Amino acid sequence: MRYAQQITRFKYAVLSVILIITLMMAYFMKDLSVNADVLSYLPDDDPSAMLFNRIGDAFGGNSTVIVGLSGSNVFDEEMLYKVKEITDSIRRVEGVGYVTSLTNVINIRGSDFGIEIGRLIDEFDIPSDAEILDSLKAYTLSKEMYRGNLVSEDATATLIAAKIRNGYNHAEVVGEIREKLSGLPYQEMIHYGGMPHTLYELSSIILRDIKNIIPFAFLVISLVLLAGFRRIRGVLLPMATVLIAIIWTMGLIALLDFELTMLTNIIPVILLAVGSAYAIHVVNAIVAEQQQNPENALQRAVSYIVIPVFLAAVTTILGFLSFIAGSYLLMIREFGIFSAIGILFSMILSVTFIPAILALSKQKGESLAKPLRNNFFDRAPEFLSGIVLHHKKPLLAGWMVLVIASVIGITQIERRVDLVDYFKKDNLVRQGENLLTEKFHGSNPLYVSITGEVQDPDVLKLMERTQDFMKGFEYIPYSQSVADLIKQMNDVMGEGELIPDDPFKIIQLWFLLDGQEIMDQLVSPDLSEGLIQAYVSSVELDVLREIENSFDKWVKTHSMEQHQLAYTGIPVMLKRLDESIISSQTYSLIIATILVIIMVSILLGSFRKGLIAIVPIGITLIILFGIMGMTGIPLDIATVLTGSVTIGIGIDYSIHMISRFGKGCREGLGLEASLKNSIRTSGKAIFINMLSVSAGFAVLAFSNLVPLQRFGFLIAVTMLVAGMASLTLLPLMLIKSSSSKKSKTKKPLST
Repeated sequence: MRYAQQITRFKYAVLSVILIITLMMAYFMKDLSVNADVLSYLPDDDPSAMLFNRIGDAFGGNSTVIVGLSGSNVFDEEMLYKVKEITDSIRRVEGVGYVTSLTNVINIRGSDFGIEIGRLIDEFDIPSDAEILDSLKAYTLSKEMYRGNLVSEDATATLIAAKIRNGYNHAEVVGEIREKLSGLPYQEMIHYGGMPHTLYELSSIILRDIKNIIPFAFLVISLVLLAGFRRIRGVLLPMATVLIAIIWTMGLIALLDFELTMLTNIIPVILLAVGSAYAIHVVNAIVAEQQQNPENALQRAVSYIVIPVFLAAVTTILGFLSFIAGSYLLMIREFGIFSAIGILFSMILSVTFIPAILALSKQKGESLAKPLRNNFFDRAPEFLSGIVLHHKKPLLAGWMVLVIASVIGITQIERRVDLVDYFKKDNLVRQGENLLTEKFHGSNPLYVSITGEVQDPDVLKLMERTQDFMKGFEYIPYSQSVADLIKQMNDVMGEGELIPDDPFKIIQLWFLLDGQEIMDQLVSPDLSEGLIQAYVSSVELDVLREIENSFDKWVKTHSMEQHQLAYTGIPVMLKRLDESIISSQTYSLIIATILVIIMVSILLGSFRKGLIAIVPIGITLIILFGIMGMTGIPLDIATVLTGSVTIGIGIDYSIHMISRFGKGCREGLGLEASLKNSIRTSGKAIFINMLSVSAGFAVLAFSNLVPLQRFGFLIAVTMLVAGMASLTLLPLMLIKSSSSKKSKTKKPLST
């Protein structure tokens, strides 16, 4: 009661502090930026990530933007001029390192003077004669270096590949490339691919989602609250509270110089759906007290509700904080930390801002309470209490059937890390990747680094053997290294397509390659490291596992004192991402469950109550993963969060039911009366909150990112399941537990 009195007494000071903090955080929100690069959130000490970044620094960038151009025949004068136009446009973009296309790619052939190293097509003298073009087509398609890499085997599509230098913002570079090409009159023929373009689209979608989804979620939740409380103020107070919490959280993200990611992007939706729960319970408690006795109703309600709200917030915060210890990806950790902070803000505001506002309203004689009406939100909890009390066996049988079906569904869960799968089918990323997969060798670069004296015949032959090893995988149809160029030149000299044994011959051939742009992508300036570049055409998990296992063995077997091998690339990063999904799911669930049980047991003063509180959540988790298996929703970077989020949010319902049930028992109402009272008061708030949270997350179905659509659907469903479990199964357990406890405390009759 004292806390409520202090809030009432210092209401102006409380509201002034909240206003100042809100204005300050709103100011910092202007500095929010987006980083959609999932791979940049790998730990700094990850060896593969470190090598990937080092290769980018040493070889002109490790991220390639791919522009595809499709038509009936690439080897047409008009088409080749289009290739040149696109190539020139991309070259002028700041941050682009090397651009490779048909009009500037290196070509090694023999001539009357020996070896001639020039361009496949002279960009300043593009042929127009049909015979010359046909001859050029035949020659190009006969070369493995071009076929399937720069031009499709059917000659209906060609690629222009541009490397982005390290240190430049990939999204900005891609954006400028697309802007330059947007003015070209043949847009329908242009396709985009490569990881930088994928990340650019992710950034664009994140910004669109923030602008479109948050207002929609706000509207949907407001409508649910209006239907539940039937008072405008019953809507405005919770929504104002959560809106302030969002401003505080997003302002803090900007203030601490963090960037928005695909996950932190949905924190506002989480706070709208979850943070409003505390405000709903506060408002509901005040309404209930005002309807019973208006005198000091505010103080009584706040004094009671502070503890359950605090317990609910703490357990939810622990659920989100479990991502810190359980996640490999930094972006998941950031999501957990800032979601937890946002929940904390929501809780603090619910027990300060709302009572302070209502204290001001009290001075004007206003009240939240209205005469009771027997509407849906009143009838539904009453109906459920009747089922619990009078239909126990059918109720338990129904839950048992759901659990058994879900256990079967769990065995069907699959994992997926393909970033292209994050986009809708009509998205440019999907369209571009389809072209690259169907007509070319894919867009996921794989690198093998060989350190040693690159001009040494033994090192070049090791490159050759490594490339032969890579050709053994059907999803790595082609690779390129400086060894290929030396072999081509040696073949033109009439000595066969092989690496010369004589170091002097290699040096002579090497001299002819000096100054060629391609050399900067294949060999370090001091000739101490060579790079084999390849593209992987599949990112299926079986493929990623095979790459890791096979390349690990090859690297360990062939690394020696004089030359060391190492490998990295997008497939390796995606394999790390898959590992992080599994570790995140496993550790976060275990940690969240243990922390919640311990915290609830301590705060409720009973380990038994802690175990009872977690049972509805355990059943909800089984049903959650069962739904994923039955519907084909995979574990990915977003859906991996659903388990711990379910624990963190769903435990609130159990806490409020247990708290209200215990309050009734302490007041001497008896078990059945306590149950009815719990469902009538806390049950109603749970019912409203269950629907509002589900509606809020269901709004994510309108996201342009497929993982967020799945995430929203799963949380919406599991919140309904968790709410219903707390309103049906939990009361049964409370009655059973309380009855058993009473029977044990009865003394035997003396004879």
